[in-house]
Amino acid sequence: MKRLIPLAFLLCTTPLLAQPGPPPEGEGGPGRPQRAYANPSALIAADIAFARLAREKGQWTAFRETAAETAEMFDGQRVLAKTLLKDRKDPAEPYKWAPRAAWIACDGSAGLTVGGASYPGGGNGEYVTVWERQFKGNQAWKWVLDDGTALPKALPELDWVQGTVADCPVRRRPAGDVPPQPGSKRERKEQGKDAPMLPLAGPIPASDAPAGADSKTGQSRDGSMAWRSTVLPDGSRHHKAWIWKNGAMTQVFDRVFPGKGA
Repeated sequence: MKRLIPLAFLLCTTPLLAQPGPPPEGEGGPGRPQRAYANPSALIAADIAFARLAREKGQWTAFRETAAETAEMFDGQRVLAKTLLKDRKDPAEPYKWAPRAAWIACDGSAGLTVGGASYPGGGNGEYVTVWERQFKGNQAWKWVLDDGTALPKALPELDWVQGTVADCPVRRRPAGDVPPQPGSKRERKEQGKDAPMLPLAGPIPASDAPAGADSKTGQSRDGSMAWRSTVLPDGSRHHKAWIWKNGAMTQVFDRVFPGKGA
């Protein structure tokens, strides 16, 4: 499912927890479809609120306050954000950024935003951020991976942000395992913070990273979305993402960000 969401509307909203929706058509029968909890508008709004927080409270303060405990960034190599940002002082003027597209897992447990950025004193760039939905605290989303690179010119301005929801995989229950009643405690447990990490809905290409590279793959809880970040020996980073669409894990993002000095 793709949605064009007016950017002007999102600039006036705050992130909300995704609300459950009906299962997609064509996924009934003996298989158990994941219920759709995906809300791309909330994911995009979280990215916009992140940028607003950077303007209001300081760039690195905003990064620290919105980062998950295991969040990663890149500084020549992969590094934990809490380590990289621990003593980093906020610049007088922050980066400014806005999302251009978002992809979100069927169960709403993870998503990815990409967009354009402008830098103090001039200069432009693009970024990619991977997010995970939270079940505790005030923030509906926290980011788990963030990276960006400079561009020779600004990306074209957009009036709409495209949000795409992964299809919901059909999950086969073991024989004799009765599905939980809709709205029951058991169903909430299966869909909530204690839900198990399920296998990917379908295969994705094996990593082709060369010797000496640092490659890591992540996924949503329901297996309808996956992402891979690879730090190559020259310091460049290769980012890819896939979502479950039309019966296959379909690549939706593929960027190489050059290393320092490139």
